Amino acid sequence: MNEIGLFCGTFNPIHLGHLLIAECARDQFKLAKVIFVTSPMPPHRSGGLLPGWDRHAMVVAAIAGNENFEASTVELERPGPSYTIDTVKQIRSLYNDDVRISLIIGGDNVPFLKEWHHANELTTLCRLLVAPRLRYASDNIGQTNGNKNGGENTVLKTIEDGRSGEGGKGKINRQSSVEAQAANLPGADLTVIDFPGIAISASTIRKRIEAGQSVLYMVPPSVNKIIIAKKYFMTESKKP
Repeated sequence: MNEIGLFCGTFNPIHLGHLLIAECARDQFKLAKVIFVTSPMPPHRSGGLLPGWDRHAMVVAAIAGNENFEASTVELERPGPSYTIDTVKQIRSLYNDDVRISLIIGGDNVPFLKEWHHANELTTLCRLLVAPRLRYASDNIGQTNGNKNGGENTVLKTIEDGRSGEGGKGKINRQSSVEAQAANLPGADLTVIDFPGIAISASTIRKRIEAGQSVLYMVPPSVNKIIIAKKYFMTESKKP
């Protein structure tokens, strides 16, 4: 049975941190591929969030040429509120349920797993691959509480990048931290992605663009070209 990674997020915009997380997960867990699912516009948030199809177009540009990555529009095409469990079920159905799903989520989501829509059922349908977060990074990786998609997440300082220490202690500490924070959802299969961590966030990228600063190499060159051509995230005073 093939195993695929499911990486859901607003990708506002997609950046090199997202791509590195996906590649590390694919390599570590021998995933057949990683599917990037762009989340629709959350009803509780609109400021600064580009329309879903514009964000999806940047995802397509970012992963072009990588046969191990795929972009999906299942959530953009689905009417009504979008829940993680519905996405997992829909992706499984596309493969006639003959696939194992690994859901890539951010470490800041772990303490709130119990609050996700149909959380207990969700954890029986997929395992969770957790992307560790740097203390000072802020971004949305994966869904927010598994409910209506999107939203910036505040990073929990208890999940470090885990690179310090000898004998792999950092990696062990990260796994232990994740398991402890998920204690309110027994039976969940969580594993930390061996991710080196880079301090890039979508919010930082947007702020740099608003300030008229370059974000090249924080985002792929193809995405940077789209941002410049479409004048995404620019304030009126910074637009040429």
